[in-house]
Amino acid sequence: MLRHTFIFALLFLLALPHAVRAEAPETVPGGVAGLEDRLKNGLRVRAPRDVKFIQTVTARVREGRLPEKLVDSTYLWAVSRGKKYPFPAFEHVIRLQAEKLAVPL
Repeated sequence: MLRHTFIFALLFLLALPHAVRAEAPETVPGGVAGLEDRLKNGLRVRAPRDVKFIQTVTARVREGRLPEKLVDSTYLWAVSRGKKYPFPAFEHVIRLQAEKLAVPL
């Protein structure tokens, strides 16, 4: 009985990745299409001014002027701070980083 359970569990684990395969949404090379939504939702952006800023940031990433890794790491840092509204911290740091790279926001 124990052997049958072990074999069933092993077969289940081997078949699981094939059964749960999810299709990734269509994105622009580099995953920029999902970046805007991730920033808006994760940073809890609501104000029109803040939405416009997020659109500007993602446009600079799309243009290749602002590294996506920089935006992602800044996003993760701002969210990990545990504040209720992480957008102001993100905005402040990303503006500083963009200034160092001579990228106007």
